[in-house]
Amino acid sequence: MLALLILSLFLVQGPKKLEMAEDTKILPPVIVPAGTVIPISLTGRLSTKTAKDGDGVYAKTAFPITINNQIVIPEGTNVRGRVVEVKKPGMVKGKAELTLSFQTLVLPNGRTLEIYASLGNPGFAGEKKGEATIEGESSKGQDVKDTVGGAATGGIVGVIVGGRTGGAIGAGAGAVGGILNRGKDIVIDPGTILEIVLDRPLEP
Repeated sequence: MLALLILSLFLVQGPKKLEMAEDTKILPPVIVPAGTVIPISLTGRLSTKTAKDGDGVYAKTAFPITINNQIVIPEGTNVRGRVVEVKKPGMVKGKAELTLSFQTLVLPNGRTLEIYASLGNPGFAGEKKGEATIEGESSKGQDVKDTVGGAATGGIVGVIVGGRTGGAIGAGAGAVGGILNRGKDIVIDPGTILEIVLDRPLEP
């Protein structure tokens, strides 16, 4: 009997009206705009000597990102990416290249966000090439120096071996030895600060 009475009261009253007060403010979604620069600190070492295409790259945000005085990407947010391409330094004038792609943010609350970002200023010895490639320093000057030095040394050895022909052979061998010196590899130690730049807006 009591149950029927409660049920009848509920049917008479009906559900409560889900109305909002006129002064209630509806906050718009927080959007991190395209072009936002996010400084990140690498947690592992990267080098063109050992890196391979497809290797994982891991970092943490080095500075909080704020929108309207609200932190939307805290410092220490995990950043995941991968090595897209590795180019080792070539002979004489070839430069090492390392192409990176950062694809995911993992917020401290565990939420995972997909990002589309380009590489900003590398911030160390090397230059940016294209949207996501770090180009190492040129070693052309050093290689030429080594070539001249190697040629001179080879020439001396050739003369000792015997006469004019020996000197020519020695000089040629010394020059080849110098040319075979490779340029500088790109080495990025843990803690190095890189910048990524959002290509698309992000909603944390």
